[in-house]
Amino acid sequence: MAMILEKKDLGMQLDNLPSVAVYMITYNHAFFIEEAVESIMIQNTNFEYKLFIGEDCSTDNTRAICLKLKERYPDKIELILNEKNLGAVSNAIQVFKACFESKAKYIALLEGDDYWTDPLKLQKQVDFLEANPDYVICAHVAEEKNEMTKFNNVFPHIKLNTTKNIEDYIINNLTATCSLMFKAEYLNPLPIWYKDIHFGDWGLALLLFYRSNKKLMILKDCMGVYRVNSGSVHGSLKSDNLSLIKAYKMHLDFINFINEKLFLKGKFKPSVIKKKINTHAILADLYKKESIIGYCKHSMIKYLLIRFGNRLS
Repeated sequence: MAMILEKKDLGMQLDNLPSVAVYMITYNHAFFIEEAVESIMIQNTNFEYKLFIGEDCSTDNTRAICLKLKERYPDKIELILNEKNLGAVSNAIQVFKACFESKAKYIALLEGDDYWTDPLKLQKQVDFLEANPDYVICAHVAEEKNEMTKFNNVFPHIKLNTTKNIEDYIINNLTATCSLMFKAEYLNPLPIWYKDIHFGDWGLALLLFYRSNKKLMILKDCMGVYRVNSGSVHGSLKSDNLSLIKAYKMHLDFINFINEKLFLKGKFKPSVIKKKINTHAILADLYKKESIIGYCKHSMIKYLLIRFGNRLS
């Protein structure tokens, strides 16, 4: 039986109750966007939430679908319709600014090709963050659906609610973008360097850790689906036939970039990061072991990275 939650008046919330801004960017998601939005609209909460969509001049029918959904839920959706294509990062920045301007206490992330599967997802995460002020982020287990290989996976593989800190997150980022909710006050304002980042959700989490000195909780409940397709970051790596070594170096370069921008040089030196970074988890995530040839390729590259990793910088 679905939980019935008492709705609160939004005016009261401005002083003492939380509210949530749901961040969404979308581009050429005509096949996915309605499912994504509807998974937000079915959320059952005792607080108010609003969806902010940045539509980046899609070349398919995404914008028309967004306009139709806005008509269906006029009070729950704010559309940001770009006049020209800005690209994912610039689009993300303006959606985050709209979320900040809403004065919401929390921001939850869902991109236009993913969706949530639990109508109590937002409620569970807000309840946790409200009860645990020493945490800045609440994530959860998610299902990965690979649209190219048809390989599905659930990650991270945990059976109990699990706490992570900034060191854990540097070594291995195993949270899906669609699972993240965080306290908005620690992200606002976005740093200037955010526009130069390659892995936006990873950098966002590290920035939140750094500014708040708080922790991340991963709830054991699987409450969302993260799609890997040619338009996603991991999917684009595969579709471009990027080598495993280059993929590894992209992650390493990202960590070094964050290390410099967040002034963590004394704590996380490149040599330490190279030894600590979990190459198996990163490579297994990018290239699934679905055949004997694929397995051998994966194992050989892993061996080379471990054996000669100090020569890749």
